[in-house]
Amino acid sequence: MEKFFGKATTITSAMIRDEIARAESEVKALGIKLGGALAGVAAMSDSEHVKAEGEIAVIERAITRLEARIEHLKAELPAVIVAEEATAKTATDEALRQRAEAARRANTVEAKKLLARYDDLGSQMGDVFQRLKEIADEANAINLALRDNPVSAPVTSYHVLYRKAADRYASEQREARPCWVYPDGTMEPATLDANGKVKPVEPKWLHHEQKFVTAQLESREVIIARTSPRPGQYELPLPEILAPGFAGGAAHWPRKR
Repeated sequence: MEKFFGKATTITSAMIRDEIARAESEVKALGIKLGGALAGVAAMSDSEHVKAEGEIAVIERAITRLEARIEHLKAELPAVIVAEEATAKTATDEALRQRAEAARRANTVEAKKLLARYDDLGSQMGDVFQRLKEIADEANAINLALRDNPVSAPVTSYHVLYRKAADRYASEQREARPCWVYPDGTMEPATLDANGKVKPVEPKWLHHEQKFVTAQLESREVIIARTSPRPGQYELPLPEILAPGFAGGAAHWPRKR
C-alpha cells in the first residue's frame, strides 16, 4: 500500500476507492488502445507487425499491472474500512464520555449554585408578591366600602394601570376627495382614469320626481379608513407558586402563615 500512496500518507478508504476508479478507467482506455493496435494487422508488413506486437506487449503488460493493483487494493479495502469505523467509534465514544462528564459537573456543581441563587431571588420575589397582595387586598376593601359610602373615586388596580395594554377606540380617517353630488343630496366618490382625470357619470333617475338629474363634481370629506374598537389585553398572570430550590425548603410563594 505504501508503494501506491507513499509512507507519509494516511491511507483512507476514500483514497483507495479513488485509486481503484482511476486504475479501472486507465484499463478501459488501454483496452481501447489495444483494440486499435490490432485493427490493422491484416494490412501490415512484417516489420510493421513486429513493431505492433511490441506496442501490444507494452499495453498488455500495463493492463496486467493495473489489474493486479486493482485486485490488491480491493483486497485491502475492507480492512481499511474496519479500521476507519473503529477509529470513528472511538472518537464518538470519547465525545460522548466528555459530554457525560460535562453534564455531570453541571448537575453537581453549577446547578447547585444556580438553585442557591434562585432561592435568594425567590425570597426577594416572595417579598414583592406579598406586598402586591397587600396592595390589591387594600384596594378591593376600599372599593367595596366606597360602594356604600361613595366619598371618593374608586381605586384603580395596578393590574389596570400597569398590566393592561391601552384600549383601542373606534376611529375614522377622513379626507377631502372629488365626489359626484346629486340634487337630492346623495353622493358617490368620483373615480379617476389612468391619466388621473375624473371619469364622468351618467344622469340618475329619480323615481319620486320621475326625471333624470345630473350630478355636480364637488370636493367632499369622505371616510377612507375605519378602526374598530378593541379592549386592551392583560398580561399573563404572575406565578401563583414559587417552589423552593432545594428539597425540603420552604416555598417562596405563597408563604406559610
